[in-house]
Amino acid sequence: MMNAPTLAAQLETPITGRSSLSPVPMTGNLPPRVSQVFDHEYRMAMRNLLEAREPMDWIGVHQFLGFPEDRAAGAQFVMRRLSAAPDLERVVLSHSTQAILTVLCSSLVGANGVLAVEELTYPTMAKFANQMGFNLVGVKLDEEGIIPDAFERVCKEHKPHALYTLPTLQNPTAAMMGLERRKEIVAIARKHGVAIFEDDIYSLLPEDVPPPLAELAPEITYYMLGTAKSIGAGLKAAYLVTPTTTEPARLFWPGSGMTYWMIAPANAGVATQLVHNGGADRIIAAVREETRARQNMVAATLKATSYRTAPECLHVWMGAPSNRDLQEFVEDCKRRGADVGPASSFLLAGGSTPHRIRFGTGKARERSDLQRGLDAIAAAYFS
Repeated sequence: MMNAPTLAAQLETPITGRSSLSPVPMTGNLPPRVSQVFDHEYRMAMRNLLEAREPMDWIGVHQFLGFPEDRAAGAQFVMRRLSAAPDLERVVLSHSTQAILTVLCSSLVGANGVLAVEELTYPTMAKFANQMGFNLVGVKLDEEGIIPDAFERVCKEHKPHALYTLPTLQNPTAAMMGLERRKEIVAIARKHGVAIFEDDIYSLLPEDVPPPLAELAPEITYYMLGTAKSIGAGLKAAYLVTPTTTEPARLFWPGSGMTYWMIAPANAGVATQLVHNGGADRIIAAVREETRARQNMVAATLKATSYRTAPECLHVWMGAPSNRDLQEFVEDCKRRGADVGPASSFLLAGGSTPHRIRFGTGKARERSDLQRGLDAIAAAYFS
């Protein structure tokens, strides 16, 4: 790796120490662009869709729980992680896992209820809690994610209605929960009557992943698998599998008719075409390949630092220099050309802020942009 003075000389102006270019956006963790595959597959799926369906019948009516063929495609899509196709009556189509979570949290947690979350987690959960008036309780983590004893303690002391978890490539820590740990977590949830909201959105890029919690405890798990992190954020297609056949209608219609969780028919139809014609698999494979290439760049540029990630992970959980204030380090990265996020952004329910940052590898438009951002982080780290 190049030494720090060389990196700094490349990135800084002599007077201000600021990059002359706009900072590379690295706070998000979107999948990288794979237009050479995605554009062809999307266009073909849209053409096939327009030929297969009558537009007025398709667009001119409400389909609150989705057309049967789109629910069937959803059941097929989640089989990438589940061993058997769920009954179609258990499948809900939505425009995002965020929208699914708004309904689950309002219906199954509710005002003044308690939702257990990983101590560091998806920041939007705090907005949901503030908006809906429920309480978040953090569960401590280790390198495999949720610590069983910590979850047991939270269940005994706070009696949560549900647990929200990302057991695969957890956000932001990139932790991967092993099979035995998954068994321990579902056993504790069963023991205390806690529902599980499993967000499996990062699971389609790695090829060797333990089974989802929903496979181990389908009777208590609300399983979410979206396309935003493996195909494209703007596709706006996500699937929920509920524990029973009665819950989609009970939870999502008509009781939540005031919320916009429904998927747009065009998005559902395109997603269905991609599932049926193999386009989804081809796009996911391309995203996986590009993500691995970008992670190789991370390894080459930041090998002298301490960080956690995986070859197919869209984000990196990196330690800041021990002798630097965390926020000052984040600001230094930005001055030099990389917009990264501090660990404090992910600490929603108490606890101590780790001396770490999280940055994504996919939002940078080109590999050259990512390299510029990585060089800026390295320059800040070794300054």
